[in-house]
Amino acid sequence: MQKVLVGLGIGVFIAAILAGVYLWSDRARLAERPASNESAGLSDPMGVSTDPNDPGEQHYKHGRYPEALAYWTAEAAKGNAQAAHRLGVEYMDGKPGVTQRDLAKAMQYHRQAALAGNPLSMFDLGSMFEYGQGVAKDMAQSASWYGHSARYGLAQGQYNFATMLETGDGVAKDEIEAYKYFILAARGGFTGVPYDNEKKLIDRDAPLPTQLLERRLSPEQIADGRQRADTFRVATGPLNIE
Repeated sequence: MQKVLVGLGIGVFIAAILAGVYLWSDRARLAERPASNESAGLSDPMGVSTDPNDPGEQHYKHGRYPEALAYWTAEAAKGNAQAAHRLGVEYMDGKPGVTQRDLAKAMQYHRQAALAGNPLSMFDLGSMFEYGQGVAKDMAQSASWYGHSARYGLAQGQYNFATMLETGDGVAKDEIEAYKYFILAARGGFTGVPYDNEKKLIDRDAPLPTQLLERRLSPEQIADGRQRADTFRVATGPLNIE
């Protein structure tokens, strides 16, 4: 099943356009980073990752990258979760002319932001554990972080978590819960990629992941999944984990 990919370095992905959506060449993952990030109670389920009023963003916008990084580093040290998220993004991406990739720092700052309730950093931690970026590959940890971002209302996280619940990859298999999160992701703008699993290629006429899952579920299971989606409430505040 195809997953969404956010933040794994613009220099390492190959994009193709299908119906206005960018796709990751490996397993046809969606690959567009949203423009900015609010609090965990997202008004935009796609998430946002920058604050135009942030002094660091003003430095960044005008190409003053050392000043932007210095500002965010000082702010993150004071507990500013948004600054920590931006540092996580930049150290994870390692954009030429901005800063060298440093996955240890990316993990440090994304974790700080995630624990403070930032769902995009939760998502990026899921990606890092899935691909072994700066850490040992760990699908259980990946599923856990995607799950956190899903519960905090991030549509990308809901989609990825659904794919893992559907297959039991890193988490106990639960097709009804997967269906719930597919529904929530679709409501947030992620319906998935029409992908032909036999031909291993993207096909506009192929069924979407939710449609394929519906074929296996009973009417009662479908109704259960829809009810779970309808009663879902976005988590907010700091992430409470051990």
